[in-house]
Formats: sequence, structure tokens, C-alpha cells
Amino acid sequence: MSRSQVRFLLFIVAAAVIVLVAIWVKSRYGQPPVRTQGDSQELSRNDRGAARASPSSDQRPSAGGPVKQARPAGRLVPEGRASSQSPSAATMPTAPRITPADRARAATLLEKGLSLASENQLVAARATLADGLNTGALEPQQADAVRAKLAELANKSLFSREVLPDDPCTGWYTIKPGEVLVTVERALKLRVPTQLILKINGIADARKIQANQKLKVLYGPFHAVVSKSRFTLDVYLEEAETRRMIFVRRFRVGIGKDGATPVGPWRVAVGGKTIKPEWTPPSSSGLPRGPIRPTDPRYPLGKKGYWISLEGVKPNPYTKRDGYGIHDTNDPASIGKAASMGCIRLVDDDMEQLFFMLYEGWSTVTILP
Repeated sequence: MSRSQVRFLLFIVAAAVIVLVAIWVKSRYGQPPVRTQGDSQELSRNDRGAARASPSSDQRPSAGGPVKQARPAGRLVPEGRASSQSPSAATMPTAPRITPADRARAATLLEKGLSLASENQLVAARATLADGLNTGALEPQQADAVRAKLAELANKSLFSREVLPDDPCTGWYTIKPGEVLVTVERALKLRVPTQLILKINGIADARKIQANQKLKVLYGPFHAVVSKSRFTLDVYLEEAETRRMIFVRRFRVGIGKDGATPVGPWRVAVGGKTIKPEWTPPSSSGLPRGPIRPTDPRYPLGKKGYWISLEGVKPNPYTKRDGYGIHDTNDPASIGKAASMGCIRLVDDDMEQLFFMLYEGWSTVTILP
């Protein structure tokens, strides 16, 4: 074999090795999967300036019908900001100029949504008002009025026992012999905690659910947006078919003092939701070292002890081990103040509602300045 032929063979071998290495690196590091509740579906997320799950190949059941392919929708922007960016925009929101056309479109959606609500077309009203709020172009008083109406519509259409016709967010499911609610939720990929399904259906104990019992189910996930300057936490439901973000609740919160609550995109950590865990004071607290149990008067997580651990979403560098989270509090007077060591706190009843809505691995929490 000539020297030129040897060189050619070596070139072919080297090229093949490079291709194989590139394929391995892409498969290993290209898109980190998020796995939750036994599901192997990959989940990638881009913060849109507020909570919004990026479109994926996941298929979700529609109310009373066949599985439909989810479609991307317009992004949600913070109040007072108009969106001119794609869903893959930078992590923290920018503040593009709101034009008269933006104001006019938002006002039109507001008027149409209220008209639909007066005609008892609740699903259409909910979608239209959500679109108007999500433009970010409503005046503050208008936005407050829309949030109040959307919360009312959520009580009627989402959190009630009723399933409205053509509602993509809710449906009926009949329990089959041998099924339990946890496995049903996973099989349907509801992305909603079973506690909320039980509450909606007026069931105190999941073990009392019987075969052939008909349950209302809700398709999620829910997401949260925290405004540090307003001391608020807004909860949105991601509409199953369109990925539209529907406002459902606003809670007052307390945050970290001296800027101790980091801004940025987060998600609820897998395995991060617990009830009445022991609490170990950080060294900066000035409290004696060692775990504090729920029976201790110094226990800071409130009477119900709900804890939601958060982990950062890129480029947010924080991990579950850094200890940031959301919890109820034994100091309700601190709500509306910057008084914590970095966590977000709510009063007991509000925290219970939030705990029942956010889903491990799928619910995002966006913290804004």
C-alpha cells in the first residue's frame, strides 16, 4: 500500500472518530432531561419574562375527547410591558415600548372578554381576558379588574365540581377497577398534584375512591410569578391545547431582607415538596445549630409546615442544595415585607392552596425584581 493510500485511510478513520464523538456529546449534553413522577418525557424550559413552558412533543388529553397535539401560544409578559420577543428570548424580561396599538388591542380584548362573560360564555371569556392581561399593555386598574374577573372565572370553571363544554383545561375520568388516583394522574399526564383533584371533587381520603367513580380532572401544570417590588405571587394555569397562560390566583408574600431572594427562573425541584420537615437554621440566623422539629415553638414553617424546594433554571446557578424555597410562616406579620433569610413565605391557608397547585419538575417559579 502506498504512502498516499495510508494517509487517506488514516483521514477516513479520524473523520469517523470525530463524527462518533460529536454524536455522543450531543446525546449526552445537548438537552438535559427533567424527569418527574415516573415519566420519561423530556422537558426543556425557557423563561418568557414570566412563567411559560416551552412547547414540547408532549401530548395532553383534551376534555372528553381524543389526545390533541399541544400548540405554542404567545408569551406572557409582566404587567405594563408589551411583548415583541420570541419565546426563546433572554431569561429576564426586557421592557419594550408599549405602543398605542398595543393599548388598543388590550382594551379590545378586555371589552370582548367582559362581554363574553356577561353572556355566560365562560371558557371563551377566560381565554380572551387572559390574552388581554398577557399583553402587558393594560392600565394598572384595568389589569387589576381583569385579574379579579379571571379569579372568579377560575373558581367557576376550574376549581368547581362543574366541567364546562369545550373546556381544554378540565374533563371527566371514570376510575377503573384496581386504579388509584396517583397512577391515574401519571397515566393522563395531568401535571397537577392529586391533593387538588381530591379537593375539587370534595374527597377527603383518596383511599375511599371507588371503581366506576367519576372524577373531575384538571390539566396542568400551574406556574408562579413573584414580584419582589409588589410582594405578590401570581399563579397561572398553562392551558393544555394552546399553552396560553391563564391567571387564577394572586397571593401576598414576604421575601428576603437586603435582597436575599435571588431573581431569575426557577422550577419546583423533583422531590422538593414536603410537609412538616425538620428545619435546620443556617449559620447566619444566629439560632443554635441543630434541627428544629415542627413541635418546637421556634419552628418557622407555620402550623401546616408546607415546604416547596426550588432549583434554578439556566442561567440561574442555584440548586436544590442552596435551600431556597416557598413555605408558610409562623410570623404572618412579615407578609408584605422583606424579612426572611431568602425564602418566599405565605400565610398558612394561601400556602396550602399553592402547595396543591405546583407540580414537581414541571411548575416554574419566575422571580422578578
